[in-house]
Amino acid sequence: MISRVIAYFLLVLMATAVSASDFKPLKGQTAVKVCSDAYNLPFSNKKLEGFDNKIAALIGEELGIPVEYYWFPQRIGFARNTINKVDPTTGLFLCDVAMSVPAGPGRYLTTKPYFKSIDTMIYRTGEGFELNKVSDIAALRDQGKKLTIGIFDRAIVTELLLANDLPDQIRYYQFMAGDARVYPGRLVEDALAEGTIDVAFLWGPIASYYADRSEVPMKVVPLNELGERFIFSFAMGTRKQDEAWRDLLDDIMEKRKDDIAAIITEYNLPSLENVVGFEPKEMTAKDND
Repeated sequence: MISRVIAYFLLVLMATAVSASDFKPLKGQTAVKVCSDAYNLPFSNKKLEGFDNKIAALIGEELGIPVEYYWFPQRIGFARNTINKVDPTTGLFLCDVAMSVPAGPGRYLTTKPYFKSIDTMIYRTGEGFELNKVSDIAALRDQGKKLTIGIFDRAIVTELLLANDLPDQIRYYQFMAGDARVYPGRLVEDALAEGTIDVAFLWGPIASYYADRSEVPMKVVPLNELGERFIFSFAMGTRKQDEAWRDLLDDIMEKRKDDIAAIITEYNLPSLENVVGFEPKEMTAKDND
């Protein structure tokens, strides 16, 4: 009996050892080189406080190599100036994986998605009104209370605001400011918290992150009325020729999927339960077709 117990534990130890060495770096790979934005919480920052920073650390852990960052603002020209750019002094690409890029065909060869979200409406609470949909803002206007609305230029919600006859209440903000340190969360952290605007419309992960950290009580309402087509999935992106690297990332993500889900949960992304026409399901490879 004792010998069987010993044999069992030896098998467990052997399985653990095999599991620990499941993944090896690709030939010539000495680091997980991440293309990332230094001022883009909740995704990433130089202090490595974003969920992408934490997920990148898991990849490095699995491969047994360090994680290195090449910082560049995640906006127009990001792929051209990061993952597809060669360092003239070394002849090597500046970085090899971009986090939180749109899943599916595009500028990258993408992994399976690891999160999805929708735009949100966010407002200060305790001011005598409640908002659950865009038409509630119009109803308040009809009652004599005009809320100042803050949105970034070319926001998805613009059409819905215009349909509710709210153009004169909109205050537009520039999304891609010249200073890379000017981050999207400023719409919540500054304009909304300070009272310059009364309600903001913003990408869900950003709205939730800054609302959770605000000293001013706020409520984040997923814009479920937009419908399923405005739920967007995000993945990791590699260069299109780097299929082996993409596949390795997918394998690591599958092994650590519970850890990745736990990290994402920490950032309190908006619920998608009541999105019009949306049936919640576990993300699979089909989400990336």
